[in-house]
Amino acid sequence: MGRGRPPIEDIPPPRKYTREFTDSEGEVSIWHYDLDYFPRGPYKVEVQEAPCTLTWEEKNAKLSKTQRKYFNPANNKWIGYGRAKQLKVI
Repeated sequence: MGRGRPPIEDIPPPRKYTREFTDSEGEVSIWHYDLDYFPRGPYKVEVQEAPCTLTWEEKNAKLSKTQRKYFNPANNKWIGYGRAKQLKVI
Protein backbone atom coordinates (compact mmCIF):
# COMPACT_ATOMS: atom_id res chain seq x y z
CA MET A 1 0.00 0.00 0.00
CA GLY A 2 1.33 3.41 -1.00
CA ARG A 3 1.67 6.39 1.20
CA GLY A 4 -0.67 9.37 1.27
CA ARG A 5 -4.35 9.79 0.53
CA PRO A 6 -5.99 6.97 -1.44
CA PRO A 7 -7.10 7.94 -4.97
CA ILE A 8 -10.72 8.97 -5.42
CA GLU A 9 -12.51 6.89 -8.01
CA ASP A 10 -14.41 9.48 -9.99
CA ILE A 11 -17.41 7.81 -11.63
CA PRO A 12 -18.63 9.85 -14.61
CA PRO A 13 -22.32 10.84 -14.62
CA PRO A 14 -24.63 8.63 -16.70
CA ARG A 15 -25.00 9.53 -20.38
CA LYS A 16 -28.51 8.05 -20.72
CA TYR A 17 -31.19 8.58 -18.09
CA THR A 18 -34.85 9.48 -17.56
CA ARG A 19 -36.56 11.87 -15.17
CA GLU A 20 -40.19 11.60 -14.12
CA PHE A 21 -42.26 14.64 -13.12
CA THR A 22 -45.77 14.64 -11.65
CA ASP A 23 -48.00 17.66 -12.12
CA SER A 24 -50.34 19.02 -9.44
CA GLU A 25 -53.29 17.72 -11.49
CA GLY A 26 -51.87 14.18 -11.64
CA GLU A 27 -50.35 14.41 -15.12
CA VAL A 28 -47.07 12.47 -15.40
CA SER A 29 -44.33 13.49 -17.83
CA ILE A 30 -41.24 11.37 -18.47
CA TRP A 31 -38.19 13.16 -19.89
CA HIS A 32 -35.65 10.99 -21.75
CA TYR A 33 -32.04 12.20 -21.92
CA ASP A 34 -29.18 10.85 -24.07
CA LEU A 35 -26.22 13.20 -23.90
CA ASP A 36 -24.49 11.49 -26.83
CA TYR A 37 -27.56 11.90 -29.06
CA PHE A 38 -28.68 15.40 -27.97
CA PRO A 39 -26.45 17.14 -25.41
CA ARG A 40 -28.61 20.24 -24.77
CA GLY A 41 -31.63 18.63 -23.13
CA PRO A 42 -34.21 15.86 -23.42
CA TYR A 43 -34.65 14.27 -26.82
CA LYS A 44 -38.10 12.88 -26.02
CA VAL A 45 -40.86 13.82 -23.56
CA GLU A 46 -43.77 11.46 -22.89
CA VAL A 47 -46.87 12.96 -21.28
CA GLN A 48 -49.40 10.67 -19.64
CA GLU A 49 -52.59 12.53 -18.87
CA ALA A 50 -54.45 11.95 -15.65
CA PRO A 51 -57.68 9.98 -16.01
CA CYS A 52 -60.64 12.30 -16.42
CA THR A 53 -63.33 11.95 -13.77
CA LEU A 54 -65.79 14.45 -15.24
CA THR A 55 -68.87 13.33 -17.13
CA TRP A 56 -69.75 14.74 -20.55
CA GLU A 57 -72.42 17.01 -19.03
CA GLU A 58 -69.94 18.46 -16.51
CA LYS A 59 -67.37 19.10 -19.25
CA ASN A 60 -70.06 20.73 -21.42
CA ALA A 61 -71.14 22.99 -18.53
CA LYS A 62 -67.57 24.27 -18.08
CA LEU A 63 -67.23 25.32 -21.73
CA SER A 64 -68.07 28.82 -22.90
CA LYS A 65 -71.62 29.13 -24.21
CA THR A 66 -70.47 29.40 -27.85
CA GLN A 67 -68.60 26.06 -27.60
CA ARG A 68 -71.29 24.24 -25.64
CA LYS A 69 -73.73 21.76 -27.16
CA TYR A 70 -77.46 22.25 -26.60
CA PHE A 71 -80.24 19.68 -26.68
CA ASN A 72 -82.93 20.17 -29.32
CA PRO A 73 -86.16 18.63 -27.96
CA ALA A 74 -87.84 18.70 -31.40
CA ASN A 75 -85.62 15.97 -32.86
CA ASN A 76 -83.73 14.74 -29.74
CA LYS A 77 -80.30 15.79 -31.08
CA TRP A 78 -77.46 17.93 -29.79
CA ILE A 79 -76.82 21.19 -31.70
CA GLY A 80 -74.29 24.01 -31.59
CA TYR A 81 -74.73 27.52 -30.25
CA GLY A 82 -75.65 29.25 -33.53
CA ARG A 83 -78.34 26.72 -34.44
CA ALA A 84 -79.72 26.71 -30.89
CA LYS A 85 -80.05 30.48 -31.02
CA GLN A 86 -81.85 30.32 -34.40
CA LEU A 87 -84.31 27.74 -33.05
CA LYS A 88 -84.71 29.77 -29.82
CA VAL A 89 -83.66 26.81 -27.67
CA ILE A 90 -81.56 29.20 -25.57
